Amino acid sequence: MRLILHYISGMLGYMLILFPFYCIGRYIYLRRTGNKSDVLQELVLGSFVLYMIGLSSQTIIPRWYMGIYSDTGQFYFDIYAGIDLSRVNLIPFKTISSQLFGANPSVDDWNSVSLLNLMANVFLFAPIGLFFPLLWTKWNSIKNVFFVGLMTTSLVEVIQLFIGRSVDIDDIILNTIGVFIGYGFFICASKFKLFQSISTNLKTNKNE
Repeated sequence: MRLILHYISGMLGYMLILFPFYCIGRYIYLRRTGNKSDVLQELVLGSFVLYMIGLSSQTIIPRWYMGIYSDTGQFYFDIYAGIDLSRVNLIPFKTISSQLFGANPSVDDWNSVSLLNLMANVFLFAPIGLFFPLLWTKWNSIKNVFFVGLMTTSLVEVIQLFIGRSVDIDDIILNTIGVFIGYGFFICASKFKLFQSISTNLKTNKNE
């Protein structure tokens, strides 16, 4: 639970800071273009933007540290970046198997922590499989969803290579599975008339 709260709190900070800029930009865009929109469309689009901000904060934004040295009172702001090849894994299922069947004595309750890490890698990308076909008709196919999911998670891993984060082929596998789960939820939800109505309304408004 502590780890979950840590990730959520990290996301919320970026969301609170960046989302107002999106709202201002979106308002200016609608006023200048004269495009029509409604509350439902803006709520869904806004939710998607919030998700993308949160996702970016945990994947492609470099780690940074800010504060004041206690001994000198001097302000500091450090950004960690650079390539660390020791944190690169290109062997499929190596990390997955080590977290499922391995042990780490230095981490309390390793089984729970490792399982949570794997599940987080899966479900962190699930909303992509939901939002893309919901907002854009051209992504409403398993082939296109697979493409956008694979390209998104691959791009994330490439960026992470240059900002000192770990790069792992297993992350791509787990993230892509998550995208499929999100698309599966979209397909199941599409069986209900209410969801069909929402999806149709969103696409109709975007085409006007």
